[in-house]
Formats: sequence, C-alpha cells, structure tokens
Amino acid sequence: DEATPLATMISLGKSPEGRDIWMVVVSADGAATPDALKRNGKPTLLAQAGIHAGEIDGKDAGMMFLRDLTVGGSKRGLLDRANFVFVPIFNVDGHERFSPFGRVNQRGPTECGWRTNARNLNLNRDYAKTDTPEMMAMVRALDAWDPDLYFDIHVTDGIDYQYDITYGFNGEQGYSPNASRWMERTLRPAVDRDLTAMGHVPGRLIFNVDDDLSLGLVDFMSGPRFSNSYGNVRHLPTILVENHSLKPYRQRVLGTRVLLEST
Repeated sequence: DEATPLATMISLGKSPEGRDIWMVVVSADGAATPDALKRNGKPTLLAQAGIHAGEIDGKDAGMMFLRDLTVGGSKRGLLDRANFVFVPIFNVDGHERFSPFGRVNQRGPTECGWRTNARNLNLNRDYAKTDTPEMMAMVRALDAWDPDLYFDIHVTDGIDYQYDITYGFNGEQGYSPNASRWMERTLRPAVDRDLTAMGHVPGRLIFNVDDDLSLGLVDFMSGPRFSNSYGNVRHLPTILVENHSLKPYRQRVLGTRVLLEST
C-alpha cells in the first residue's frame, strides 16, 4: 500500500478479538472506493483466502499476485482489463492460533492457523445466518463493492485423487443458470488450459459417496450457508476453490497463483 498508488488497504471491520479484516483494492487508476471502481468500467474479481485459516494457500498466492500486479510490475498489464480486490486472511483470529497441529492431514505449510474463529464458529457455514462479525463485514463488503466474480479459496480435507487444483460452483439447476453457464463454458476452459500449461492438473470440485471412491462421485447443490451457494442465491458468480491437501504446499500455492492470473 505504501509502495504503490495502485493499491489501497481497507479494513472491512473488526474480528471478535479486535483485529482488522484487511482488504486490498488494486486498479490501474488507483480507485479506492466502490464508486470509483465502478466508474472505471472494468470487471472486478474479489478473491478471499483464509476463511479456514489452516487452509491458507490463497494468502501466499494472492500476495504474490499483488506484488506482480503492482511493485513487481510483471503482470501490471492485467489491470488494463480488470480490477483485483483481495482479502488475504478472512478468519483473522483463527489465523493467529498458529501451530504445527492445525492441519495434520495436509502437506504443508509447517505451521498454519485454525479452522474456526475465536468463538469457535465456522465462517464458511455462516453466509446465510451472519452470526459472526466477520461475516457481517464480508456481506457488507459484497454489497458495497459489488464484484463481478467471487473466489473463496480452500484446501481439501480428504480423498486422494490426481488433481492438485479443483474448483466448482452451483450448476445450471441453481438460482443463477446464466452465471453458471458462463463459468462452465467460458471461464473453466480458459483457466484449465492455463493451469495445464504450467504443469498443474485441474479438476472439478469433487465429493465422493460415503468416503468410498468405488461408489462413484456425487454432484449436488449445497445450501447458502456456504460461499458458492450463497453467491448463487444472490446472483453473484462464486467459485469455491479446493486445492488438494496431499499435494505439496509449493505446488498448491503456485497453482492458485496461476488460477488468479488466468481468471
């Protein structure tokens, strides 16, 4: 923020323990308010990391991307096409519960934060309820900044498969069929092409039946307590990113970096 006029840090509000929830707004013209961002006429991607603070790939990937868009300069040209808004750590209190024991089923990082917030509430079950001050702040931000696309970046809890970067959204059977159609037919082919070109193995968001892969996979539309379904209900194209927990941390972070640039 201090090093470039392209970036502005904004506090969305306070956590239960009094920490700021920081958001970074990046645009070619240095727009720093919702109205200014709208006036530049470009689409806005809002990416959020650390809603589960142990699943923190998106924080490092997003900070790398911020650097390249601004002071690094190697990707500054992307700002001619779009605005980037980034929340590096949503669950700021859970992030400070830092230890080697937060995600023992995950290959790195060595230390990371905790799944729930300081009141032991899971923020990614709170979109429709808004019981937490963190989610109240995020919903106010979505209302005010009105992004065109919303990413919620996670790491998986379990099953083993070949993909390192998986992502998905509610399908055309949901509340926003046109948005779902665009994400499936326009966004996914472009992102998958770029991930594959950089050595990654992208896949769809996968859930298995009763923890037994031999029974096959299931597709479903989850309820609006989750980010992707909440976005679907409010007609905000929303993508749930789930990196594979058994792939190395470096690989997952670099894949997320490609995902953001490609988008």
